[in-house]
Amino acid sequence: MKWEKARAVFLAQPGNQICRRCQAHGLLNAGNLRPNGSLQTNPKRMHLVVDHIVPHKQDQKLSWDHANWQPLCPDHHDITKQQKEHGKVRSGTGLDGRPLDPAHPWNQRPA
Repeated sequence: MKWEKARAVFLAQPGNQICRRCQAHGLLNAGNLRPNGSLQTNPKRMHLVVDHIVPHKQDQKLSWDHANWQPLCPDHHDITKQQKEHGKVRSGTGLDGRPLDPAHPWNQRPA
């Protein structure tokens, strides 16, 4: 219950109503879009998630540090960030169509 209340208060703040990773790619996503700009079709994924920038790994002080929180869309939180944290290759493409994974061969070519 404590987390749900803290999450709601955080996401209600004006600076926390857009996915930070989508915004970095030029997309203003309040949780209703996928990172490629298409509409999210799963109603259970039409929201923002409070993400811990630095994984807290059960460290309660880090877990509750609001400076360590950021709003993310479910795709960036559940797919992109989790794959990175667990050492897996990130899938998908950015708005420009290029692979998001910096280790992808396409991203190893000189621009």
